[in-house]
Amino acid sequence: MPIFEIGNKAALKWTEEEVRSTFNQMMVNATDDESILCMQDAIASVGLYKSSVDYLIEKFPDFGTLKEDINSIIISRINKGALLGTYVSTPSIWRMKQLGEKDSSEVNHQNDGGKFDTPRIVFKKDYE
Repeated sequence: MPIFEIGNKAALKWTEEEVRSTFNQMMVNATDDESILCMQDAIASVGLYKSSVDYLIEKFPDFGTLKEDINSIIISRINKGALLGTYVSTPSIWRMKQLGEKDSSEVNHQNDGGKFDTPRIVFKKDYE
């Protein structure tokens, strides 16, 4: 892979069709290659760097959704691996959160006429 000087206009050669083809190849690689466990692996699989992909998404914003789809494929692989016992669950959860997966929790309070038994937290300043 060539290295360009700062300010060089070599990156301007990308066309929308080339970017689409590159992102589609990343998606195929992320789907087929079980060793791809992060976005950087998917990007490297097509011979690019993260900064190059960031530049292409800035130049062609519509491809940001394809990057999110690729990320979702990777999260799905890790989740299935954790659920099926292929991967250790704690590091898998950590990795999925790094990739942007959100942990949702829901708290239901029922009021049966009494007071809520909600713990009260008081923050004190440790300085002064």
